[in-house]
Amino acid sequence: MTSPSQRLSPNRSVHSVTKNSELIRDRREQIIQAAIRVFAEKGFHEATVRDIGREAQLTQGTLYNYVRTKEDILFLVCDRIVTEYLDRIREALLLEGDPKGRLEAAIKGILRVMWARPDSILLLYHESHNLESNSLRVILGRVDGFIVCFEKLLNEAKILKETDESRIRLLANIITFLPTMVALRKWALPGALSEEEMTGEIAAFMLRGLEIEK
Repeated sequence: MTSPSQRLSPNRSVHSVTKNSELIRDRREQIIQAAIRVFAEKGFHEATVRDIGREAQLTQGTLYNYVRTKEDILFLVCDRIVTEYLDRIREALLLEGDPKGRLEAAIKGILRVMWARPDSILLLYHESHNLESNSLRVILGRVDGFIVCFEKLLNEAKILKETDESRIRLLANIITFLPTMVALRKWALPGALSEEEMTGEIAAFMLRGLEIEK
């Protein structure tokens, strides 16, 4: 049976004139980091490719060797942010031992990403609607894959006594959305708490909601 992520994920490639894969990776990293700063300051519509090239310290001609359009750049930025989430989940899935411990590690991993990358998370929420339809479907497919990973963790941890796919799906959505408050509401969170304290408190709250006491 086709999974939701497969249904949502058509192919989306970004054309590059350059064939050197290592150079493409390094230059696109430059472009992504510059674009995050420029989009955060100006917004997608007001920002120009020239602005991004200047911020990345690349000439416009050089930049066009690695991307074709501003929408390409936005897609790369959104894809990078979601991939960072997925990397944290994959790390937890590879851990040995208690499934509930892996679930806790995954939750804390996502919270740390939110803490470390608030500008990126805000950008994803504010600007992803500007992606053209195919690009948006790819990003939604990545997000769905993120949710599916948490469904797997919840099932392994036997959060529900009996298999209930709808409830597991709901819990996975709650778990993957609640940590965004660290980025979206960081301005309102108590500044007296350190990253570790904040991560621990929120993770403990979520685990209690799942009836997992630490």
